[in-house]
Amino acid sequence: MIYFFYGDDIEKSKANADKVVSNILSRKKDITLVKIIGEEITEQRIFELAQSQALFVNKYIVFLYRVMDNVENKKAILSTLKEMKESENIFVICDLLASEKKTDSEIIKKIEEKSEKSKEFKKPFRKLNKKEELALIGEKIDFFEFANALGIKKRKELWTLFQDALNESVPAEEVHGIFFWQIKSMLLAKKCKTASEAGMKDFPFQKAKRYAENYSLEELENISSKMVSMYHEAHRGNHDMHVALERMIMGL
Repeated sequence: MIYFFYGDDIEKSKANADKVVSNILSRKKDITLVKIIGEEITEQRIFELAQSQALFVNKYIVFLYRVMDNVENKKAILSTLKEMKESENIFVICDLLASEKKTDSEIIKKIEEKSEKSKEFKKPFRKLNKKEELALIGEKIDFFEFANALGIKKRKELWTLFQDALNESVPAEEVHGIFFWQIKSMLLAKKCKTASEAGMKDFPFQKAKRYAENYSLEELENISSKMVSMYHEAHRGNHDMHVALERMIMGL
Protein backbone atom coordinates (compact mmCIF):
# COMPACT_ATOMS: atom_id res chain seq x y z
CA MET A 1 0.00 0.00 0.00
CA ILE A 2 1.27 3.48 -0.90
CA TYR A 3 0.46 6.93 0.54
CA PHE A 4 1.94 9.76 -1.52
CA PHE A 5 2.44 13.41 -0.51
CA TYR A 6 4.29 15.91 -2.68
CA GLY A 7 4.57 19.51 -3.81
CA ASP A 8 6.46 22.75 -3.36
CA ASP A 9 5.17 23.17 0.19
CA ILE A 10 7.38 20.44 1.58
CA GLU A 11 6.63 21.46 5.18
CA LYS A 12 2.89 20.82 4.78
CA SER A 13 3.57 17.71 2.76
CA LYS A 14 5.85 16.37 5.52
CA ALA A 15 3.35 17.34 8.25
CA ASN A 16 0.56 15.40 6.50
CA ALA A 17 2.80 12.41 5.90
CA ASP A 18 3.82 12.44 9.58
CA LYS A 19 0.15 12.56 10.56
CA VAL A 20 -0.64 9.48 8.46
CA VAL A 21 2.33 7.62 9.96
CA SER A 22 1.33 8.59 13.52
CA ASN A 23 -2.30 7.56 12.96
CA ILE A 24 -1.29 4.16 11.62
CA LEU A 25 1.17 3.58 14.47
CA SER A 26 -1.46 4.55 17.07
CA ARG A 27 -4.09 2.23 15.57
CA LYS A 28 -1.85 -0.73 14.87
CA LYS A 29 0.46 -1.78 17.68
CA ASP A 30 1.88 -4.65 15.63
CA ILE A 31 3.77 -2.44 13.18
CA THR A 32 7.35 -1.15 13.00
CA LEU A 33 8.46 2.17 11.49
CA VAL A 34 11.46 2.35 9.12
CA LYS A 35 12.65 5.75 7.87
CA ILE A 36 14.74 6.33 4.74
CA ILE A 37 15.62 9.98 4.37
CA GLY A 38 17.51 11.63 1.53
CA GLU A 39 19.64 8.58 0.74
CA GLU A 40 20.68 6.47 -2.23
CA ILE A 41 18.25 3.60 -2.79
CA THR A 42 18.04 0.68 -5.21
CA GLU A 43 15.33 -1.50 -6.68
CA GLN A 44 16.64 -4.45 -4.66
CA ARG A 45 16.44 -2.48 -1.44
CA ILE A 46 12.82 -1.46 -1.99
CA PHE A 47 11.94 -4.99 -3.05
CA GLU A 48 13.50 -6.22 0.19
CA LEU A 49 11.45 -3.73 2.20
CA ALA A 50 8.28 -4.79 0.41
CA GLN A 51 8.88 -8.46 1.25
CA SER A 52 10.19 -8.12 4.82
CA GLN A 53 8.41 -8.86 8.06
CA ALA A 54 9.42 -7.81 11.57
CA LEU A 55 9.71 -9.83 14.77
CA PHE A 56 6.43 -10.37 16.63
CA VAL A 57 4.70 -7.86 14.33
CA ASN A 58 2.81 -8.19 11.10
CA LYS A 59 4.03 -5.21 9.11
CA TYR A 60 6.49 -2.40 8.50
CA ILE A 61 5.54 1.17 7.69
CA VAL A 62 8.31 2.55 5.44
CA PHE A 63 8.66 6.34 5.33
CA LEU A 64 10.52 7.48 2.19
CA TYR A 65 11.31 11.19 2.59
CA ARG A 66 13.16 13.30 -0.01
CA VAL A 67 14.60 10.26 -1.79
CA MET A 68 13.81 11.40 -5.35
CA ASP A 69 16.43 14.12 -5.60
CA ASN A 70 18.37 12.19 -8.24
CA VAL A 71 17.59 10.26 -11.41
CA GLU A 72 18.67 6.83 -10.14
CA ASN A 73 16.46 7.03 -7.07
CA LYS A 74 13.50 8.07 -9.19
CA LYS A 75 14.05 5.06 -11.45
CA ALA A 76 14.22 2.76 -8.42
CA ILE A 77 10.92 4.09 -7.06
CA LEU A 78 9.09 3.91 -10.39
CA SER A 79 10.30 0.40 -11.20
CA THR A 80 9.10 -0.99 -7.85
CA LEU A 81 5.68 0.69 -7.59
CA LYS A 82 3.93 -2.63 -8.24
CA GLU A 83 5.82 -4.32 -5.38
CA MET A 84 5.07 -1.44 -3.00
CA LYS A 85 1.40 -1.37 -3.94
CA GLU A 86 0.98 -5.14 -3.49
CA SER A 87 3.12 -5.35 -0.35
CA GLU A 88 1.54 -6.12 3.02
CA ASN A 89 3.80 -3.35 4.34
CA ILE A 90 2.83 0.32 4.06
CA PHE A 91 4.91 2.85 2.10
CA VAL A 92 4.56 6.59 2.76
CA ILE A 93 6.33 8.66 0.09
CA CYS A 94 6.91 12.37 0.72
CA ASP A 95 8.87 14.40 -1.80
CA LEU A 96 9.48 17.78 -3.37
CA LEU A 97 7.92 17.13 -6.78
CA ALA A 98 6.12 19.78 -8.83
CA SER A 99 3.16 19.06 -11.07
CA GLU A 100 4.14 22.03 -13.24
CA LYS A 101 7.38 20.37 -14.31
CA LYS A 102 7.00 17.96 -17.22
CA THR A 103 9.38 15.31 -15.84
CA ASP A 104 7.92 15.53 -12.33
CA SER A 105 4.33 15.46 -13.60
CA GLU A 106 4.99 12.15 -15.37
CA ILE A 107 6.46 10.66 -12.19
CA ILE A 108 3.61 12.00 -10.07
CA LYS A 109 1.00 10.48 -12.38
CA LYS A 110 2.62 7.03 -12.22
CA ILE A 111 2.88 7.07 -8.42
CA GLU A 112 -0.68 8.38 -7.99
CA GLU A 113 -2.02 5.54 -10.12
CA LYS A 114 -0.62 3.03 -7.60
CA SER A 115 -1.39 5.02 -4.45
CA GLU A 116 -4.14 4.44 -1.92
CA LYS A 117 -4.08 8.18 -1.22
CA SER A 118 -2.14 11.11 -2.71
CA LYS A 119 -2.16 14.85 -2.19
CA GLU A 120 -0.23 17.85 -3.54
CA PHE A 121 0.76 20.83 -1.40
CA LYS A 122 1.71 23.99 -3.30
CA LYS A 123 3.47 27.23 -2.47
CA PRO A 124 6.30 29.25 -4.03
CA PHE A 125 9.45 27.29 -3.31
CA ARG A 126 11.73 28.70 -0.63
CA LYS A 127 15.05 27.03 0.09
CA LEU A 128 15.09 25.87 3.70
CA ASN A 129 17.94 26.93 5.91
CA LYS A 130 20.01 24.25 7.65
CA LYS A 131 18.09 24.49 10.93
CA GLU A 132 14.73 24.09 9.16
CA GLU A 133 16.00 21.15 7.10
CA LEU A 134 17.29 19.36 10.19
CA ALA A 135 13.98 19.95 11.96
CA LEU A 136 12.10 18.38 9.06
CA ILE A 137 14.44 15.43 8.64
CA GLY A 138 14.61 14.27 12.26
CA GLU A 139 15.96 10.73 12.63
CA LYS A 140 18.32 9.39 9.99
CA ILE A 141 18.74 5.77 10.96
CA ASP A 142 18.64 3.11 8.25
CA PHE A 143 17.77 -0.22 9.84
CA PHE A 144 18.86 -2.19 6.79
CA GLU A 145 22.41 -1.02 7.42
CA PHE A 146 22.10 -2.92 10.71
CA ALA A 147 20.92 -6.02 8.86
CA ASN A 148 23.78 -5.84 6.37
CA ALA A 149 26.43 -5.32 9.06
CA LEU A 150 25.03 -8.26 11.01
CA GLY A 151 24.93 -10.41 7.86
CA ILE A 152 28.56 -9.78 6.97
CA LYS A 153 29.51 -10.11 10.66
CA LYS A 154 31.22 -6.72 11.00
CA ARG A 155 31.10 -6.21 14.75
CA LYS A 156 32.78 -2.79 14.77
CA GLU A 157 30.43 -1.39 12.08
CA LEU A 158 27.41 -2.90 13.85
CA TRP A 159 28.47 -1.38 17.18
CA THR A 160 28.96 2.07 15.56
CA LEU A 161 25.49 1.91 13.97
CA PHE A 162 24.06 0.88 17.32
CA GLN A 163 25.63 3.93 19.00
CA ASP A 164 24.11 6.15 16.29
CA ALA A 165 20.73 4.63 17.07
CA LEU A 166 21.19 5.33 20.78
CA ASN A 167 22.06 8.96 19.99
CA GLU A 168 18.85 9.25 17.95
CA SER A 169 16.82 7.69 20.81
CA VAL A 170 15.67 4.85 18.55
CA PRO A 171 13.53 2.35 20.52
CA ALA A 172 15.42 -0.82 21.38
CA GLU A 173 12.57 -2.98 20.04
CA GLU A 174 13.03 -1.54 16.53
CA VAL A 175 16.72 -2.51 16.52
CA HIS A 176 15.93 -5.90 18.07
CA GLY A 177 13.27 -6.55 15.43
CA ILE A 178 15.59 -6.00 12.47
CA PHE A 179 18.33 -8.09 14.11
CA PHE A 180 15.97 -10.98 14.70
CA TRP A 181 14.53 -10.74 11.17
CA GLN A 182 18.04 -11.04 9.72
CA ILE A 183 18.99 -13.97 11.98
CA LYS A 184 15.72 -15.74 11.14
CA SER A 185 16.30 -15.19 7.41
CA MET A 186 19.84 -16.59 7.63
CA LEU A 187 18.62 -19.61 9.60
CA LEU A 188 16.01 -20.39 6.96
CA ALA A 189 18.58 -19.94 4.19
CA LYS A 190 20.97 -22.23 6.05
CA LYS A 191 18.42 -24.99 6.54
CA CYS A 192 16.46 -24.79 3.28
CA LYS A 193 17.56 -25.55 -0.26
CA THR A 194 15.17 -23.21 -2.07
CA ALA A 195 13.36 -19.93 -1.47
CA SER A 196 10.04 -21.76 -1.83
CA GLU A 197 10.96 -24.22 0.91
CA ALA A 198 11.94 -21.31 3.18
CA GLY A 199 8.71 -19.43 2.43
CA MET A 200 10.72 -16.47 1.09
CA LYS A 201 11.05 -14.59 -2.19
CA ASP A 202 14.12 -15.52 -4.24
CA PHE A 203 16.06 -12.26 -3.89
CA PRO A 204 15.99 -11.99 -0.06
CA PHE A 205 16.58 -15.76 0.17
CA GLN A 206 19.72 -15.61 -1.98
CA LYS A 207 20.99 -12.60 -0.04
CA ALA A 208 20.37 -14.35 3.29
CA LYS A 209 22.12 -17.45 1.96
CA ARG A 210 25.25 -15.43 1.19
CA TYR A 211 25.17 -13.87 4.65
CA ALA A 212 24.61 -17.26 6.30
CA GLU A 213 28.01 -18.41 5.02
CA ASN A 214 29.56 -16.14 7.66
CA TYR A 215 27.95 -18.15 10.47
CA SER A 216 27.68 -21.77 11.52
CA LEU A 217 24.22 -23.25 12.05
CA GLU A 218 25.00 -23.57 15.76
CA GLU A 219 25.92 -19.85 15.97
CA LEU A 220 22.68 -18.76 14.30
CA GLU A 221 20.53 -21.00 16.47
CA ASN A 222 22.31 -19.75 19.59
CA ILE A 223 21.85 -16.06 18.65
CA SER A 224 18.20 -16.67 17.73
CA SER A 225 17.54 -18.32 21.09
CA LYS A 226 19.24 -15.46 22.95
CA MET A 227 17.21 -12.84 21.08
CA VAL A 228 13.89 -14.51 21.84
CA SER A 229 14.88 -14.74 25.51
CA MET A 230 16.11 -11.13 25.44
CA TYR A 231 12.78 -9.89 24.12
CA HIS A 232 10.71 -11.63 26.79
CA GLU A 233 13.07 -10.82 29.68
CA ALA A 234 13.05 -7.13 28.73
CA HIS A 235 9.25 -7.09 28.70
CA ARG A 236 9.24 -8.69 32.13
CA GLY A 237 11.47 -5.88 33.35
CA ASN A 238 14.39 -8.19 34.11
CA HIS A 239 16.93 -6.29 32.01
CA ASP A 240 17.44 -3.31 29.70
CA MET A 241 17.15 -4.33 26.04
CA HIS A 242 19.67 -1.72 24.85
CA VAL A 243 22.29 -3.17 27.21
CA ALA A 244 21.43 -6.74 26.16
CA LEU A 245 21.71 -5.83 22.46
CA GLU A 246 25.11 -4.21 22.96
CA ARG A 247 26.37 -7.32 24.78
CA MET A 248 25.13 -9.48 21.93
CA ILE A 249 26.93 -7.30 19.37
CA MET A 250 30.19 -7.42 21.31
CA GLY A 251 29.88 -11.19 21.55
CA LEU A 252 29.71 -11.80 17.80
